[in-house]
Amino acid sequence: MNDLLVQFVTEARELLQDAGEALLSLERTPDDETAVNRLFRSVHTLKGSSGLFEAQPLTEVLHAAEDIFHAVREHGIALTPEMVDLTLKVLDQVGRWIGHLDQHAGLPDDAGSIARTMVAELRSHFGRRAGEPLAVAAARAQALSTAATLSRWFQPEALAAAAAAAAVDGAYHLVSYVPEESCFFRGEDPLYLATQIPRMQAFATEVRAPWAALSSLDPFACNLNFHALSTADRDELEMLFRYVPDQVTITELAAAEPVRPAAAADADGALPAVVAALLREQIEMLALEIQEGEFAGRIGSAARVAANALRFARRADAAATIEASGADSLASQRSEPLSEAIAALLAAKPRVAAVNDATPRVAAESDRGAGADAAERVVARILRVDQEKVDALMNLVGELVVAKNSLPFLARRAEQQYGLRELSREIKDQYSVIDRIAQELQGAVMSVRMMPVGQVFQRFPRLVRDLARKLGKQVNLVIQGEDTEADKNVIENLFDPLLHMVRNSLDHGIEGPEERMASGKPAFGTVRLLARHDADQVVIEVVDDGRGIDPEAIKRKAYERGLLDEARLASVSDAEATMLVFSAGFSTAETITDVSGRGVGMDVVRSAVEQAGGRIAMTSSKGSGTTLRLSLPLSMAVSRVMTVTLDDRLFGIPMDLILGTVKVPRRDIVRIKDGEAFVLRERVVPLVHLARLLELPAPATPAEETAVLVVRVRGQTIGLGISHFGEGMEIILKPLEGMLAKIVGYAGTALLGDGRVLLVLDLEELVP
Repeated sequence: MNDLLVQFVTEARELLQDAGEALLSLERTPDDETAVNRLFRSVHTLKGSSGLFEAQPLTEVLHAAEDIFHAVREHGIALTPEMVDLTLKVLDQVGRWIGHLDQHAGLPDDAGSIARTMVAELRSHFGRRAGEPLAVAAARAQALSTAATLSRWFQPEALAAAAAAAAVDGAYHLVSYVPEESCFFRGEDPLYLATQIPRMQAFATEVRAPWAALSSLDPFACNLNFHALSTADRDELEMLFRYVPDQVTITELAAAEPVRPAAAADADGALPAVVAALLREQIEMLALEIQEGEFAGRIGSAARVAANALRFARRADAAATIEASGADSLASQRSEPLSEAIAALLAAKPRVAAVNDATPRVAAESDRGAGADAAERVVARILRVDQEKVDALMNLVGELVVAKNSLPFLARRAEQQYGLRELSREIKDQYSVIDRIAQELQGAVMSVRMMPVGQVFQRFPRLVRDLARKLGKQVNLVIQGEDTEADKNVIENLFDPLLHMVRNSLDHGIEGPEERMASGKPAFGTVRLLARHDADQVVIEVVDDGRGIDPEAIKRKAYERGLLDEARLASVSDAEATMLVFSAGFSTAETITDVSGRGVGMDVVRSAVEQAGGRIAMTSSKGSGTTLRLSLPLSMAVSRVMTVTLDDRLFGIPMDLILGTVKVPRRDIVRIKDGEAFVLRERVVPLVHLARLLELPAPATPAEETAVLVVRVRGQTIGLGISHFGEGMEIILKPLEGMLAKIVGYAGTALLGDGRVLLVLDLEELVP
């Protein structure tokens, strides 16, 4: 695959993700101009880039979607839940095509037929009336978008002239030319090219972003778009723009369809976007410092522009008010009368009607600030690096840590074996320097591997929306702490557990609207997805305000499924019963659906979290909701362990499992049936000997005291009998590979400073 296609695939996936997020945001707040502009910009950029490859079906679908989003942006079409469903379906299909491009450098054979179907559906679905034929609905949807576009860019006189020319020539085209910002550096002259459009009937320029102050204006950045109406053939227009096809959109307009400018002002008095923008610019201009002798010219210019814009919007009364306010400003030598009059007109603009409140909403609250204008965001300098290179760098850092840890052994050997105390001191001095550098290097590499959990969280608004609609529930998703960072390996292992947890909250936790209102709750349930740091752990919580968990019902289900016997059923606490939902094969669902009921989801969550070195906990209050909490290590690359010995054998135990250490006299160890136990802080703790778990020979002569490592495994406190305690240390854990990967009971290996290999145990697998 060529480098250009690789870059396109990477950027296309980012643009699709951005478009999906913007679409969901727009569904929640239909009057969010930032979201609609972000959506349109993402699809427009993706459409333009796709034109560089043999992917015509992809370009056609994106072009149809772009037209629709433009109509939404110009308020020609109102967004509905069904429209969002269709658009998400289109984005999903585009994503599949992008994946096929990535794998095969081309689209699948059926892409053309799928594209035609989707284009027709897009054109017909938006704004289709009951019983209206598909072709008529598609043409009307296109006309709505076109009418809004024409009235924004062209004066009524220009539209009338174009309509007259079209009546003679039979057809005409709307040409939109959006040059790249850096086009001047390639020797392009976009204005000259735009003015060469043949048989042009109307021409307009559009400012992309507000002009910067003259002192900071970049004269080498193109800030204009060009639009024209032409009666030339499409082939002739495409020939003119053959070198910049991705920057031009050509829309054919039917001659039989009369061209009339859209109403300049809505029936309720709302000003068109272009008029409102002009008025705001006059206020900004009046707020600038005015040099002596320029006051009259500044006031007269602002009043004239504002009045002309209002007359275009058919607001002659408002235009007269502005002219009178301009006269007052000239008479008083103050700009406030004119500024305040313009501001009053802008303040009277009504808001766009919201989407049907019955739509399941996904309310994302994040630290990014949804109201920030994308144009004002500071773009960080990012260097794309292959993950394998970062992993290789981390491996080298691990080897450096091992080599560094060998220096104390060398210093001890130099002093004790060879009597070179001075050399030993010099080695220790150099060790402190190398240790500092190694720690800083390790921290720097770890920071490169750190990723925000938002990369996982951003996939859930769409999932919650779709699942809520499928279940007939109304749900708000609240996301907090998405900037919380963790190691990339932790992030990569996080999605599946979270997926099961969120699905479980929606299916089992959140009630239907009727049930919620009957119990005095709002119809909309809330699911919170939270992340935060806690020491060297990253904590993820899924919190819902649903029906909660009935521990008695859990106990009955567990007893029916054979997970509890009668004796255990009588003694199990409510908190312990709640944790039974993580048992294999356990489910409270009465029927099996494609969402739940098979009893594998929460068991998968527990297994995945524990395999990643984390812990899971659940708290619930019947009728009030449930909280699922994941605690995962901040990094899976560096692990902290405690060394223990069995005779002359050395093993490592993960530090996060250890509750404490104690030496138990042999007389205090009692036998209970086939096992042993001891009393620790007035609690009976089962004792398991590590030698027996590893099938190693026990000491011939039992010691008077047994060194016991108190650990917590799968929620149970257990004493692990060993020979001697070792020291705690940080290691680079290497998982077992090849044939050794099948050995049960070992999490991996680590190389110690003296060259020995440390076997790190997996107590989750060893302890029965």
